[in-house]
Amino acid sequence: MSNEELVGQHDAHSLSECAATCQKDCGFFGYNPTLKKCRTHKKAFTSGMSDENGWRYYFPESPPSDCKDLRDNGYDKSDVYDIYPYGIKSIPVKVHCNIDIMGGGWTAIQKRFNGSVSFDRNWTDYKNGFGKPEQEVWIGNDVIDQLTKENTSSLYVTITLQNGTTLYEMYDGFSVSNEAGEYQLFLAGPASGTLGDSMRSHDLSGMSFSTPDRDNDKAGYNCAFDSNKRGGWWFNACHDAFLNGQWSPARWSYPWSPTVQYGTSVKGTTMMIRRN
Repeated sequence: MSNEELVGQHDAHSLSECAATCQKDCGFFGYNPTLKKCRTHKKAFTSGMSDENGWRYYFPESPPSDCKDLRDNGYDKSDVYDIYPYGIKSIPVKVHCNIDIMGGGWTAIQKRFNGSVSFDRNWTDYKNGFGKPEQEVWIGNDVIDQLTKENTSSLYVTITLQNGTTLYEMYDGFSVSNEAGEYQLFLAGPASGTLGDSMRSHDLSGMSFSTPDRDNDKAGYNCAFDSNKRGGWWFNACHDAFLNGQWSPARWSYPWSPTVQYGTSVKGTTMMIRRN
């Protein structure tokens, strides 16, 4: 790298802080999250960029909006990263990115593996998200809406059984509407995998989200409030697929029927999305 191309280098605690320094005479910027260092450059260059360990480069208006962006920018390790679905000047969202499965670039929107986080939550909790991406998490319906609003995302679901076997189902089309639309679920395109298409077999596509304090299903009672369910989901009347049920095995029925009938069989679940 020539000195003429480098405008400045300084400490920066976040990518957004680094990006804010890329103003006049700045063609693009580099950020190293390990060193917490920022570089601003007058013009783009290619020589040596891929050889610098830990440095990633961005144009001012193109921060990583999701895990696919991170993968495309050269990140090759499944881990927790900051993404900017609302733009570079917004607060980053911490997510777990899977870079290994089916070409990588998957953003985890749900993850469970030990029941340490209760999914018996109200509408506001599901709206804003809860848990931690490195542990158990629901990323938040507002973020899911933002990530899928272009209707160009796939959904990848996994259930790991107590015997260690991991089953999956991938939907080619997945999106969720905004809060005004009650986070309505849309599934399109073919589904494939080893779990079976349990979300569409019970007509969950088109259903609004329900929580124990917000009944949007088609049953004669609140499916999300039922003692054998107690969690937010897209219910019809009520479900053949429900990954947010009570972790207590005796109370979690039909996580993914008919393939997985009881919570006693479940060791862990994930839901991940990726732009097509």
